[in-house]
Amino acid sequence: MSIQAFYKSLLLVSLSAALVLMALYKFSHIQAGYFPLFGLAFFIVFSGLIYHLGRASALSTDKNRFTSVVMGMIFLKLVLTLIVVIGYDRLITPIYIHHIISFLVSYLFFTVYEVYFMSKLARWKV
Repeated sequence: MSIQAFYKSLLLVSLSAALVLMALYKFSHIQAGYFPLFGLAFFIVFSGLIYHLGRASALSTDKNRFTSVVMGMIFLKLVLTLIVVIGYDRLITPIYIHHIISFLVSYLFFTVYEVYFMSKLARWKV
């Protein structure tokens, strides 16, 4: 997957997730503040990071490096997600279930997208 194709599809996924989050809060009349946008921005940045690390490891001569990077990034994403949610709860404002739902919606969109582009990178031939 080329860099241009990645960023075009990242934009599409980001807009789709943003529209789903907007619809969720518009029709449920729940006020979530900026937390959904914060989560969306976090996953956009993380997707860019995992793409560039995955691309570099896919080009490596060590075939186990790609698998190691993917597994490490999955674990890091899980840990960082917990840190962001708990940190926001402790430092900024208490988090309620609608905050968690918004974060999980973004998490789901970007996890499916990351599986898609990482599987393309795994089959990528230079």
